[in-house]
Amino acid sequence: MITISERREQESAKNFVLRVLIDNIVNTRLEPGEKLNEPELCEQLGVSRTPFREAELELAQRRLIEIRPKIGTYVSLIDAELVEEVRHLRAVLEAEIARMACEKLTPADIDQLWENVALWRMYIERAQEEKIFELDKGFHKMLYELCGCPYWYELVENLAPHFDRTTMLSFRPAEAILDDHTSLLKAIEAKDTAAARTIAARHMQRYTENLATIRKSFPQYFK
Repeated sequence: MITISERREQESAKNFVLRVLIDNIVNTRLEPGEKLNEPELCEQLGVSRTPFREAELELAQRRLIEIRPKIGTYVSLIDAELVEEVRHLRAVLEAEIARMACEKLTPADIDQLWENVALWRMYIERAQEEKIFELDKGFHKMLYELCGCPYWYELVENLAPHFDRTTMLSFRPAEAILDDHTSLLKAIEAKDTAAARTIAARHMQRYTENLATIRKSFPQYFK
């Protein structure tokens, strides 16, 4: 069963469909390899087929769905090589962001990030994984924006759904990821550039270090 959030004010029908489908693909409510039922989804979303198909074409270009002429449209299987490319790109960018944060972030900026960490702890206790995922995304977005690199974040986010699916499937060790955020903030506060870069690189590795376990648990999800 997919989850449908409310349509935002002035959000086009196409962008609404895109946002909802990406959310459900990332959270594997639409599972890798699953066939999309266009008439049913259009009815659930309250949109006509035209914006739905426009959204499908964009998702196909982003390699999140596969359109098979005369057969149907399917959620793309997870491509482990593509996931690794995205992880590597983020590792390079976020090591640089960590270095910049040591130079640029003010105490007030760092306080915003500590507030995010505090909320993590609450949601870990409640075992609310989707909330934890949102906070993880928010933490990284804040780092990019506070360092003056919002466009870098946009570039990363365009590729993120491929990486995010494996994140959701491997999010069980949330405490380890939170520990990385905490260590990174301490290094930034201390303006320890070397430590910040090392922690940022290690942090990105956590998301795929158990990829073999994920593949064993969900072999049907992978190419």
